[in-house]
Amino acid sequence: MFNLKILQSTTISENEIEQLTALINAVYKASEGEFWPSDGSYSRTNIDEITNFISKEEMIVAYFNSEIAGCVHIYPLNNTTLGFGMLTCSLSHRKKGIGNSLLKAVESYANENNYSVIQLELLKPIAFNHPEKEFLEFWYQKWGYKHHETIPHEKLYFKQATMLKFPCKFDIFQKLLQ
Repeated sequence: MFNLKILQSTTISENEIEQLTALINAVYKASEGEFWPSDGSYSRTNIDEITNFISKEEMIVAYFNSEIAGCVHIYPLNNTTLGFGMLTCSLSHRKKGIGNSLLKAVESYANENNYSVIQLELLKPIAFNHPEKEFLEFWYQKWGYKHHETIPHEKLYFKQATMLKFPCKFDIFQKLLQ
């Protein structure tokens, strides 16, 4: 089975941080590879960024038989809104409920820490429907996340947007908590 925990700097090794970073980049390469240059100049994250998130206790990780099988980055947007991103599940551990468990953990964390809104950004091409992004939109909506607004990619992450192979947008989804 698998278990979830919020990572702390004192409880994770450099090797595990490298594994976690590699996992995130591999999943994003599989799902968004055609969005970005294929020359290796782009990766979704890096060790320094993940180390920073861990130092702020912003990474929830799913372990399957002691192996890192998925993760999600959680972060405060303001006093009432919790953001999350990089919700990933290892390609070899899909369809085991890890993604559902990670999303439940985000929602539990938000409730326990008195957030009233949860928000995510879903990167999508402007000119066509991308099957994986359409699946994710449906999945998040099934969980009660509602489209809040659409923002051009370059308005949020200008430098990153200059690397895209085609124009993209962020559909922002929010869920109000009771």
